[in-house]
Amino acid sequence: MLLRHILALSLCAVSATAAADTFDINLNNETAQFQYNLNTGRATTQGKSEYRFALLYTDSNSTMGEGGLMVTNDADKDNGISVGVGIKALVASVSRASSSKINASAVALGGQLRFSPPSASRFGIVGEFQFAPKVITFGDADSYDQVGVRLEYEVMPQTMAYLGYRKIRFGIKNGPNAVLDDGSHIGVKLAF
Repeated sequence: MLLRHILALSLCAVSATAAADTFDINLNNETAQFQYNLNTGRATTQGKSEYRFALLYTDSNSTMGEGGLMVTNDADKDNGISVGVGIKALVASVSRASSSKINASAVALGGQLRFSPPSASRFGIVGEFQFAPKVITFGDADSYDQVGVRLEYEVMPQTMAYLGYRKIRFGIKNGPNAVLDDGSHIGVKLAF
């Protein structure tokens, strides 16, 4: 009986601190990405910070795992603009057409810009960019970059649906670039 009470109190405490956590899944015919965003609990009236963990898998058996921190700020809240900067570490294995694989890791810096019109606050446009130059890219690669854009719609207060485009590319030391993902996707983000 005591064990049940302790378990119930523990779950209540965890759920209270995880109120702004999100789970995000996006898919297309070749790629699936799962992302978990963990609120750091350091939100202020001007912004918030969160840890992000993601796994991307493709039908060609390429994978990428990543973890990092993103800090966002309502730069111009009255006009619906927010800005974020972050850092992440990633590890990837990318299959190539020549049936060889490249293995790479990197520490990337990045940013995001989100615009949500004040007159239609349920809609949003988000642009993202991450980059790792040669000095902080390891393995078979000598650079990493990722760009993306998405259109979001808040279906319910804790559910966001979106349509996006993403390109993830590694510059290879001895050969052409390796592209992990290049295309559109649909996704859902759930807050809890």
